[in-house]
Amino acid sequence: MKKILLSVTMLLFACGALALGSTGAFFSDTELSSGNTFSAGAIDLKIDNTSYYNGVATSTTSWTLADLTIEKFFNFFDLKPGDYGEDTISLHVDTNDAYLCANITLTSNDDNTCNEPELGDEPSCTAPGVGQGELAQNVNFMWWADDGDNVLETGEEVISTGPIGALTLNTPYPITLADSDQNIWTGIGGPVAALDTKYIGKAWCFGSIGQTPVTQDGSGNLMTPAGNNNGNGISGEPEDGGYSCNGSALNNDTQTDSLTADVSFSAVQSRNNSSFQCDEPEQPPVACELIQTYADEVASFDQGLLKNGGSVLAARSDPSKALGAPQSLGTPYDDTSNPLILNGFFSLGFPSANPFNAAEIVLSFNDNFVVDGPGVDLKLWEVTGGTSYPDERVDVYIGDTLVGPWTQVGDDVTRDAEIDIDILAPAVNQARYVRIVDASNLALFEATADGYDLDAVQALNCIQRED
Repeated sequence: MKKILLSVTMLLFACGALALGSTGAFFSDTELSSGNTFSAGAIDLKIDNTSYYNGVATSTTSWTLADLTIEKFFNFFDLKPGDYGEDTISLHVDTNDAYLCANITLTSNDDNTCNEPELGDEPSCTAPGVGQGELAQNVNFMWWADDGDNVLETGEEVISTGPIGALTLNTPYPITLADSDQNIWTGIGGPVAALDTKYIGKAWCFGSIGQTPVTQDGSGNLMTPAGNNNGNGISGEPEDGGYSCNGSALNNDTQTDSLTADVSFSAVQSRNNSSFQCDEPEQPPVACELIQTYADEVASFDQGLLKNGGSVLAARSDPSKALGAPQSLGTPYDDTSNPLILNGFFSLGFPSANPFNAAEIVLSFNDNFVVDGPGVDLKLWEVTGGTSYPDERVDVYIGDTLVGPWTQVGDDVTRDAEIDIDILAPAVNQARYVRIVDASNLALFEATADGYDLDAVQALNCIQRED
């Protein structure tokens, strides 16, 4: 009986097991998606350059499409005043729309030595060295949005003009090519389209540069700067590239000087980046235009006396004679037989205690600040006649208000003095007023001497004043 019950129990268990096993037979289906992938896109900027030097194509600064490694946009070693050049830079962005920005950095401006001709035009060139050069202040650049033919034509936008010496050493100067607010090629903010090629024209001149755009030909790159594009029968002139170059005003003070600079371009994605902007530069010190360089107004003056206590001659007592451009030529001894020179300066006189006379003048730059920039920033023009004479000396101060505070930037300077603000006043970077006080050694002079004879005060680095 037990065997029968056990058999029945096992049978029921087996049936139960069979019943439970049947629950795995629901309808079902499986789908497989394999190899799912995220692959990052690319922003790859490549550049080529076509270069001309003095109207002739040059291979040393030209190259085909490349990622920049050793390529140089300018690399010339024997410049002469009036030399000129032009480059057309083409920018290629693959795959994706992108914003484009540029940076220019002046990395050196050196006075390498003072040879005899340079000393003749720059007597203060007694300690040449790093950062003391004048070349950068006299090499002017012009950049524009080009159509690819290496020539500035009517309707093409000039985006920057001026001396590279206007830039602060080792401080990148950003230039916007295309960002969310601006686009130099379209005039409307926005990126450069993928696979599109854009061109930038760059002209330079060892001297002054100006715009002389040629007539737009509307036919791409048929013209070159080596051609006769202005129709005067002479090929390869600066004007054939759409600009002018004049080095006739330069003298010998740039001889043996050198400069170096870095030029960089960058591309940044525009997708999901609708408000991108290239860095905007702070307004840098600029080498002043000649019409701006000289003091504009006599803010105050207190003329001193002759060594013998008498009054300075009336012809030498008009303080306005210290304004504007100098009448003298910057030579160690001036030709005072020239009436313009003889009557073209203000004599400070010598200071006296009784009656009190400070023997000083304060001049104002109304259109611009005098600023600390590359090299020397301020120049005094002084008249000394004859062929030998004791040095008349002054102390020089700068300030941004007529009542000071005054910061001394020139100590016991003489003749046509050049002053680097940063050396004596590193905390001061701009000023409106220049105060000049006679500091001559009275004992060295004859009885009718009348102190420092001020012809002009010139700002070599300045920045336009804001209202």
